[in-house]
Amino acid sequence: MIIAAKTHLCKMMLVAYQNVAADTVRFLRGHPRTGSVIISLAGAGVLGKVVLYFWYRHLSNKKRQDRQQKAKANINEVAENVAEITESDLIVKKSIQELRQALCNGSLSAMEVLMAFQKEALKVSKDINCVTEPIIEAQEMARSLDASQEVKRLLHGIPVSIKENIAIAGYDQTAGMEVHIGNIAREDAVLVQVLKDHGAIPFMRTNIPQTMLSYDCTNPLYGTTFNPLDWSRTPGGSSTGEGALIGGGGSIMGIGSDIGGSLRIPADFCGIFTLKPTWGRISRKGMLTHSKGNLSVRPVIGPMARDFDSLLLLTQAILSPNMSELDPLVPPLPFDVKEYEKTSPLRIGFYTYDGTFQCQPPNVRAVMEAKAALEAMGHEVVHFDFPTIMGEGFQGCKYYAHVLVADRLAKLRRLLANDKVSSGISMNLKLGQLPVWLCKAAEFIIGFKDHMLASVFGAAVGFRSVEEFLDKVQDLEDFRQRFLDAWLHMALDAVICPVFPSPAPTRDLVNMVTPAGIYCWLYNAVNYPAGVVPVTQVTKEDLDKTFDPKHYQPCTMYEKILLKSTKGSEGHSIGVQCVTLPYKEELCLRVMKDLTQALGKQS
Repeated sequence: MIIAAKTHLCKMMLVAYQNVAADTVRFLRGHPRTGSVIISLAGAGVLGKVVLYFWYRHLSNKKRQDRQQKAKANINEVAENVAEITESDLIVKKSIQELRQALCNGSLSAMEVLMAFQKEALKVSKDINCVTEPIIEAQEMARSLDASQEVKRLLHGIPVSIKENIAIAGYDQTAGMEVHIGNIAREDAVLVQVLKDHGAIPFMRTNIPQTMLSYDCTNPLYGTTFNPLDWSRTPGGSSTGEGALIGGGGSIMGIGSDIGGSLRIPADFCGIFTLKPTWGRISRKGMLTHSKGNLSVRPVIGPMARDFDSLLLLTQAILSPNMSELDPLVPPLPFDVKEYEKTSPLRIGFYTYDGTFQCQPPNVRAVMEAKAALEAMGHEVVHFDFPTIMGEGFQGCKYYAHVLVADRLAKLRRLLANDKVSSGISMNLKLGQLPVWLCKAAEFIIGFKDHMLASVFGAAVGFRSVEEFLDKVQDLEDFRQRFLDAWLHMALDAVICPVFPSPAPTRDLVNMVTPAGIYCWLYNAVNYPAGVVPVTQVTKEDLDKTFDPKHYQPCTMYEKILLKSTKGSEGHSIGVQCVTLPYKEELCLRVMKDLTQALGKQS
């Protein structure tokens, strides 16, 4: 509050100084020494602005430092509390069924489980920097649960990690941006309230990339997060800290968000499970987002977990009747157990090419192994060649990115005006500042050689009028209908497909290949639920094929960058997406369950 007041005072002083200078100039008109006086005043004005600028920067730096120190103090407090815990490994490695049983029969207390996960989470974060700060009130929640005589609830005593942009009462949601520091949440997000109602204990807040529009993770408040499987590679974004913490073993389940793969790409890169729900199925109340007002492409909140059983339990808890009671804007659609437990064979489509971006051999193999596994479970799996059926592939920049960045990122540039801009988003911000004529010229010229790169420039031009924007939204709506028609034409129950066209890119290259998220963008654009199941790891044979032009020949700039990035990725996790029609999350989970069982990955 004090810093904010000083900053406001700075701005008022600057305005007052400018007004006084202007009045003085008007008064001195006609005076024989007016010229020299005006020059002196101008120099003083410039000097004053410089002084005030550096004073403002000093206050901004102090604001960041104070926030960092608060987070560090919370980390030190929890680290000190759990320093003497000696059997944390035995607890955190238990399956979700074992943990629930131990918590329900009293062989483990909620406090014991919490402290074990607190210790492990801080241990993991010490290496890969995935935790922004612990939730200090977690231990009080654990004590309350242990003292309670109530019937044990669905998530009784289970620690749950939470992405930093989701409201926790008493904490700010910064998205790694200075402008949001100190905006303290007065109440928990609806989803957090639902979790607490089921006995869960929110215990750690996890890192995000600045602005949450990056597949890497770095910001000036909390630093850089690394992939727990390979520190040289990105853990994905923007639910980066969640993916990394769960993938590193420091949490069994958590909550993230997704507007263009932000749940699914970290899950894929960190080797864990997730479910991106239909927009509207889960309350967004209490989630910080920079896309408010854009009703065509919307973010969602969703669960992440280290194994399928944990994901299922968390989803069942989230999709409970009290969700719509707490947020009447959410349709009353609690988890449908009967739909999930159906056993009749399904007709499932698959594809390994979206018509625009080629997948590398390990990513193609993952889908084909998933296909074989589902066929072994008795399902019919057929090729869903939607680019041929529709007459076009999914042009993500045309149908998705153009609408997502309709303002050419002007709002984000305004919010970041006095902030340190991380390298992860600087390229995107600069692209939005290019002259429109230059973007259009680049789109036309580059289009003869590289359609993907050309489409990026085409998406960066913004809109000249509301009418033009509405025409583009109509194009997106038309695509949604054509895609649905293709799906129904094939009589599909579900689809499996790649998450990303390559293994996790290296951190030095990931921000150069943002359009590679196109396999996830599709299901944000059409608003279908999509889950991720880890299927396999990159093998030496995969890499041999990837670098053999007979098997894989990159055509676009992005495909060539990804090829360079794939060197040394042997052993890295590769997953697939499982997709169903809107509001069929239970069916999506059923497909994920069958695939998990067939692959022998059940917890």
